[in-house]
Amino acid sequence: MTRISSFTALPGALVRTLAFFRHHPGHAALAGILPGFAAIALTWQTGAVTNDSVANNWALFLLAFAGWYAAMTLSHASMFRIALRGRPSGFLGYSLGADEVRLAVSWALVFFLIIVAAGIALVIYGALMAAVSIVSRDTAGLTPEDPAATGNIPDLTEFYGVTEWSVAIILGAVFAILLAGFAGRLLLAPAASIARRKVQALSVMIFTRKRGLAVVLGAILCFVPAGLLVHGLGLFAEQVFNAPVHQPARLFDAGEFAVDWRIYVPLAFLHGWLAAFLTVPLFAGFTTALYRAWGGDDPA
Repeated sequence: MTRISSFTALPGALVRTLAFFRHHPGHAALAGILPGFAAIALTWQTGAVTNDSVANNWALFLLAFAGWYAAMTLSHASMFRIALRGRPSGFLGYSLGADEVRLAVSWALVFFLIIVAAGIALVIYGALMAAVSIVSRDTAGLTPEDPAATGNIPDLTEFYGVTEWSVAIILGAVFAILLAGFAGRLLLAPAASIARRKVQALSVMIFTRKRGLAVVLGAILCFVPAGLLVHGLGLFAEQVFNAPVHQPARLFDAGEFAVDWRIYVPLAFLHGWLAAFLTVPLFAGFTTALYRAWGGDDPA
């Protein structure tokens, strides 16, 4: 079979994604309910751990995050079943079975692999920039300080000129593009996990070879408008109700929750619901379209 080039499938996939969203707004609305409820706790706890005046309780934050992750997994699974199998299942589209377990594990593996790749990239980038810093100091005729002797941590960029900053920016862009391409090659794993009925992660890279940046570009085209709408709702909540649900740290003032709970709860729910309502069906529709266009297995 002739290999479809990286970007050839994008226009058709984007059209099918929008068509999928247009044909299933009711299911998308239902799929956002659980993430909306989970966002109430997650937004509150995110604000608590990111505000300097609040004593951090990471156990509560991790519990809230786990609840949101579970809700998003159920939401994604409900939309993937429609996208891949053409039918919903469970109560209001939600179910708790093998699909959800596979999806949760697949997402966890994808996040883990991306974090590991980002860590390796940062270590390499840091080593290269340290070498550039040494060269810049030598060029300036200075001897690097010994942090153990002086107690000072040297500023690596203190003696950067145009050349050094150019190298830093170019290397940073190269590493960012490489990382984006790697992440893009993994983003079809959730769709493949539902379609193949087994956990997928690295295995999808067989048919996403040299297509990672195409996936990232398509995701940007899908999700940036959705993200702007969600952010707009956050700005509206802040301006009208003084409830910055889009910036959780600002929900606290002098260590106290500064928003009336009767206002916060519906706004946090609506903010979380809208994010899931827009992004979950778009992601399911887009990755399913690419999965099929690039030769993914048809679901049994």
